[in-house]
Amino acid sequence: MKRNKLYLVLITSIALLCSCSYDQLNIENPNNLPLNNFWNSEEDIQKGLIATYAALQLDGLLGGASSTQHPVRSDIGRPNNWNANAQGLSRLAFNENSDIVKKRWRDCYIGVFRANQVIANLYTIDLSEQTRTQIEAEAKFLRGFFYYSLYRGYNGGSVIIHTTPPQSSEDFYKSPSPASEVFNLIKSDLEFAYTNLPQQYENSQDLGRATWGAATAMLGKLHINARDYDLAKMKFKEILESNLYSLTANIGDNFDEEHEMNSESIFEVAFSTEFSQGTSGSAADGPLGSEATSRARTLAPDEGGGYRTIMPSYHMTMLFKKDTMDITNPINSNRTGAANYSIRTSMSIAIADDDNTTIYQIPSESLRYNNNEASYLKKFQNWTLLRESDQSISGINERVIRLADVMLLYAECILQTGGAYTEALDLINEIRYRAGVVLLEPVDYDNSSTMEHIMWVERPLELMFEGLDTRWEDLTRWDKVQEQYDRLALKSYVLVSKNLYEFDPAIHNEDRKLIEFESAATSYQSAIHNYFPIPSTEQNSNPDLFN
Repeated sequence: MKRNKLYLVLITSIALLCSCSYDQLNIENPNNLPLNNFWNSEEDIQKGLIATYAALQLDGLLGGASSTQHPVRSDIGRPNNWNANAQGLSRLAFNENSDIVKKRWRDCYIGVFRANQVIANLYTIDLSEQTRTQIEAEAKFLRGFFYYSLYRGYNGGSVIIHTTPPQSSEDFYKSPSPASEVFNLIKSDLEFAYTNLPQQYENSQDLGRATWGAATAMLGKLHINARDYDLAKMKFKEILESNLYSLTANIGDNFDEEHEMNSESIFEVAFSTEFSQGTSGSAADGPLGSEATSRARTLAPDEGGGYRTIMPSYHMTMLFKKDTMDITNPINSNRTGAANYSIRTSMSIAIADDDNTTIYQIPSESLRYNNNEASYLKKFQNWTLLRESDQSISGINERVIRLADVMLLYAECILQTGGAYTEALDLINEIRYRAGVVLLEPVDYDNSSTMEHIMWVERPLELMFEGLDTRWEDLTRWDKVQEQYDRLALKSYVLVSKNLYEFDPAIHNEDRKLIEFESAATSYQSAIHNYFPIPSTEQNSNPDLFN
């Protein structure tokens, strides 16, 4: 039974509008509550705020297709052989009509609209100053989060700004603002949240609401992705020195339902199959909508009742296979199998020769691994059960920001601002110790090689498939997309008895060679592919878009 979490009720009494408008549907809905009957009390405001949180659950953000498909654009994921949307994204063959491009835009603006409704109505009703400030801080954090996703995701950061609820269809018709103005709006919203949100909530039922730590981490992410490492370092350091957070003893506690809102969690999106199952699939508005995510079944293998739509890339599979456990670390004392893989590997992916774990209560080697599939995701899967829900619903929360992420970002800031690489190594080794892997020796590293390790080893291993487009943010911030595509397109692999190996022409047949990222390496152009284009739905409905 889930307890102590903020359940995100989808409020059907609030009109849900996105940046697009459809005049042909201008028919009065008898099921809608007239606005003059709403926004009259603190209860109404709180409902509106919860509906704003609920936008985080939507399919284009963290509840479904968006969270599962984004990894295939980077070096960490690969699509199955029959999913056209994921296949196109992995080849960088996306455009303004692509499903993921339209959904992420749509759901971000749904969230923006809801946040603006809350903010606009805060001063029309009688509230205590403390309550009003608290709600405004949460709403502005959420608006900042939605705009951050738009800013990092679309049109070079130049997107449409709405800071008040539109009063007519003409209010939707705006041109994109310069990226600098979008940045300043996000910064302003997050700074208000940073100043006014509590470090913790006294009531356990408020777990899941935005906190000071969430706002501080988002400000750090905003600045580091703008390559302002000094400001980012200050924010990340505040989090580390607050002593509010600590690494969990078991890395797997960050990916399951039992250990949600734990000591490492800075911000996570709540899901539940108990509160409102709905019909099936990811969270949706309306009386039949659920509070669940479809992610688990989408990514689970056949044996777990899933569709294995997206899998770890061959590159990531090999990286995990090389994530070797430290046999002297007490955390590994119960790992008695022949496999030498780390706990981090066993909690993140299923590979055939890992005999220190199971998946859906069968040995990993018993999976079929059809169609040249080398591994399957275990993160955010209900893999201790027999199978995923036939309704495609899962209640596992999405951990958007956790302490290990902040520690690695702070280590990056140390290196980028001329700090001692040994300080960065200390942070990395804390994470590696918890993962049960061999620690890095300072004598083997310097500033440059430590940064290389963060980019190509530690961040992908620790954070694979987490957050919203996290790996793409990393690669574009470092300006390393082409370099990584080129590097990986030259690598080749082979599957032997379900196990992946690097291809050796001296012992392996040429016709069994497996290669990935060739198309992406050839196609990639930073000006075209670093950001999604403004989707066709907006282009077709907004006559002032390009004015």
